[in-house]
Amino acid sequence: MDFRPARLPDDEALLIALNIEYLDFVAEGLMARFGVRYDEIVPGGDLPTYLPTVLPGIIGPGPPESIFHIVEQDGQPIAMGGLHRLRDGVAEMKRVYVRDTARGLGLGRALVERLIADARGFGYRRMLLDTMPTLETAIALYERLGFVHIPPYPEVEMSPAMHKYLVCMALDLA
Repeated sequence: MDFRPARLPDDEALLIALNIEYLDFVAEGLMARFGVRYDEIVPGGDLPTYLPTVLPGIIGPGPPESIFHIVEQDGQPIAMGGLHRLRDGVAEMKRVYVRDTARGLGLGRALVERLIADARGFGYRRMLLDTMPTLETAIALYERLGFVHIPPYPEVEMSPAMHKYLVCMALDLA
């Protein structure tokens, strides 16, 4: 497995494709479990229009403020995830996703541990994340790694109407 930093605009098409796959996966779970509509989850209900507007902020300017990894095996993308600065001393983990074909290999843990190490290396003291209650495996992983549950934080990407579904977590990095 190879970790490489994502770069815009070079990786934009790949990142849009991976993010659509990830966000559709999340949306399907939310719609099935809570009966929410797709346009409640995805602003405007149109990911190909929405994603190019938010990717620069998710990817960030690069080290030491942010990093976004694309994980490849045999030249094929199998996972992604990153972190970016929210405010002084605080980073946010974003878009951790492992494709179906690579699940069960410990890649999610390896990616999250890499992001935690990156955040510490960049000098962050705290890492926040938001996820959905339908992602039980991810939540259990975050708990095993020391993340604790917190209320939604001001910078959460989801609309306030969706906050009741969010699981927000924090990890002290000091």
